[in-house]
Amino acid sequence: MADDIDNDLPPEGVAFGWVNDPVAVSEVVQTLPYKSFDETPAYKLFADELPDRCYLWDFARQITGKLLPPANQGQVGSCVAFGTARAIEYSICAEIVNGQNEEFAKLVEEVIYGGSRVEIGGGRLGYGDGSIGAWAASFVKKYGIIDRKVHGKYDFTKYSETRCREYGKYGVPNDIEPEVKKHPVKETVLVTNTDQAMKALYQGWGIAICSGQGFTMRRDSNGICRASGSWAHCMCLCGWTTIDGKIYFRIDNSWGANAHTGPTGPGDPGPEGFYAAASVVDNMLAEKDSFAFSAVEGFPLRKIRW
Repeated sequence: MADDIDNDLPPEGVAFGWVNDPVAVSEVVQTLPYKSFDETPAYKLFADELPDRCYLWDFARQITGKLLPPANQGQVGSCVAFGTARAIEYSICAEIVNGQNEEFAKLVEEVIYGGSRVEIGGGRLGYGDGSIGAWAASFVKKYGIIDRKVHGKYDFTKYSETRCREYGKYGVPNDIEPEVKKHPVKETVLVTNTDQAMKALYQGWGIAICSGQGFTMRRDSNGICRASGSWAHCMCLCGWTTIDGKIYFRIDNSWGANAHTGPTGPGDPGPEGFYAAASVVDNMLAEKDSFAFSAVEGFPLRKIRW
């Protein structure tokens, strides 16, 4: 019991950064072709077609030979960018495995963070940390994404907290925007419950999940963290498993490889995340600022190759 108590709180120095603003979310959603995932053709997938487990990280293993590396946002409240980037990276992996002519690369979170706050949000959040899930989703669709390498005078090979805060204050530099705009995410859509989430994940689309729900830091023997406390946070929903007849969803966090402890659970996912009960995840999605990302046009109903 003492171990549980010791691991109820995140490590000192980690940052949150999700801003709960239903009005801002609604403004973005009204511009999208589908107002929620249940309006898409992909939602027509029958529930009985869903398996008892779904691991998007297996696609990363297939194309890179390993898992995506643990992400660490440091002491900047840039979680919305990290959750969004991770979800898109999983979507790209799935689409490459299933025949899309794409090349996988790690994405630059600093650009998504600054773009969400300034290019989309217009600087309304001031100079503090944080962003809104819908703003990040809007930025990657309207502007785009950029891979983590050297682009002219910009060396994006390593994440920079300093650059993240700079872009969060002043936006994405004008001279790098043309490169970002070469790679827009084709579509994004709001996901509001676990029924929608399972159908999106099974068809290969990662989900950035924003909510005020917190968790313990120690995973149990099945890789599960129980709901505890409050985090104004964005993470990445990337699969599910079945344990003793119940569904648990895998969530990737952005606090590095060592924030969570204990076994990682079924499917051998990375150390940066945990499984969470379906009922908890359903409540998180019900806060209505979580988005799935497609690198193809729209969200067609598709039979994905696992």
